[in-house]
Amino acid sequence: MEDEKAISIPVKDLTQLKVVLAAWYAFLRDVSDNFAREEYARFLKTPVIYDLAKDEIDVMFTGSQELLNEFRSHVLKKTDS
Repeated sequence: MEDEKAISIPVKDLTQLKVVLAAWYAFLRDVSDNFAREEYARFLKTPVIYDLAKDEIDVMFTGSQELLNEFRSHVLKKTDS
């Protein structure tokens, strides 16, 4: 857990938030065999932060650098199709 990293993705509205979260959960389901049940449960906890002053929503994803890089590749692969 000490090598855990975090990335955030800004979203514009609830519809976009649902899409981003669905992509994360689908990705985790696809790679869930690669880590323990406790890790999987921890990765499912995805903080959503609303900045009232800026009227912005940020979604925080946590995991190892490798997991986050795989997620980035997964998302980019889906958008290229």
